[in-house]
Amino acid sequence: MKIALFGGSFNPIHNGHLQIANKLVEKKVVDQVWLLPCGNHAFNKQLESGKNRMDMICLAIKNNPSVKVVGVELNETKKSFSSETISWFKKEFNHDFFWVIGADNLKDLDKWHDFEYLKNSVEFILINRPGFEINNNLGIKIKEIVEMQSDISSTKIRENVATGKDLVGLVPEAVESFIKKEGLYK
Repeated sequence: MKIALFGGSFNPIHNGHLQIANKLVEKKVVDQVWLLPCGNHAFNKQLESGKNRMDMICLAIKNNPSVKVVGVELNETKKSFSSETISWFKKEFNHDFFWVIGADNLKDLDKWHDFEYLKNSVEFILINRPGFEINNNLGIKIKEIVEMQSDISSTKIRENVATGKDLVGLVPEAVESFIKKEGLYK
């Protein structure tokens, strides 16, 4: 199977993440998308608990058999690095794996932990958002470039919650209910 590994904070998961996953399957770029919520963020971002993020992802993908969540990084006490995660998946499963990143990450990709391993071991699926130019000066292997028009961000969602604005169209209803019920991002 062809699997897109889509790592991220998912703090919280939002409709933009889901649109990307659905588009990759609909366009037959991959057979499935596996969402990988990070444990300890490599750049020290403050995150909601792994359990809450995992619960929100499960609610968001409940009726989508092409998308699943794998919490392999959530139990780690050390920082999560993409290179180590990819290496683990390649050892554990006999699938063709591709790594999903936003085009905005290209400019700093060579600063990622063990960049040479990433460059030589995985093909990338780039998600291009408005306002970013794709420049492959680093010479990575690109399987696909997916154009997205969404400007939804987890930061915007957390800001909306903190200021009492609604989340209509930003997250699935079940995720919005969970955020409210648990009192997250206030």
